[in-house]
Amino acid sequence: MPYKTFKVQHEVEAVDIQTMAGMSISDYKEYLSGGLIFVDHHDVLRSQPAGYPLAVTKAQFKALISYLKGLESRVGSE
Repeated sequence: MPYKTFKVQHEVEAVDIQTMAGMSISDYKEYLSGGLIFVDHHDVLRSQPAGYPLAVTKAQFKALISYLKGLESRVGSE
């Protein structure tokens, strides 16, 4: 593995599947921006519940978007 990892234990607050399934799109968008992901003061995209970084550069951000688009056909239904 060419990169270092570390383990941290956090108490995480998140929405459960049933609650998320019942969210309107506007509620889900609010959850995305207020409870799921955020950009910190160092311009790092982070997971809100756990605080870990998701992308540190624009190239990583674009790779993350590409990866998520590749998962689209496997996630839920319309």
